Amino acid sequence: MDETTESKIDVDGLAFSFEEHERLKTLLHGERFRELAYSDRRYLVLGDGGETKSADRRMRVYDQLGSRSNATAFRLEDFDLSPEELALWAAAYENLCAKATHIVAVIEDYAGGYVWELGYLFHEDIREKVWVCKRDYGSETANRGHYDNGMAASHLQLLENADRTCRWTDDEDLETAIELIP
Repeated sequence: MDETTESKIDVDGLAFSFEEHERLKTLLHGERFRELAYSDRRYLVLGDGGETKSADRRMRVYDQLGSRSNATAFRLEDFDLSPEELALWAAAYENLCAKATHIVAVIEDYAGGYVWELGYLFHEDIREKVWVCKRDYGSETANRGHYDNGMAASHLQLLENADRTCRWTDDEDLETAIELIP
């Protein structure tokens, strides 16, 4: 066994250094994670991050769901993961999906990293929890321009067939769409 193999810890098929493994345990057993245990409804809100209008709308969904009685909303960002920690991010994402009672994806296009997240949402033990707030741009041509990704579109179509996709066109519609999520 070589030195790199000996220094790695296997967690569900992902290899971590001792330091990464400790960081993952700290993230997933820290204060924010413990808060989730005390809510009947736990909404993991996915979508665009950063400083964009799309990210602002995702935060509106996060705030609206989190303000419900005996509910909490959370995002990966709430657990202080950096973009450089991809392996930790993947393991944390799987754990947070398992902890959530509802997973809500706020989608305005297929250009972000959340397209990868969509793929994971079709695991058998996850997909029943998934709701999508999908922006509608008013025409088939405009929608195709924003959602031109065959793999992501096929995943989303399965949710649309299961009546767990809420379409919206503007900020007012988005608030109404959120109310459809249990």
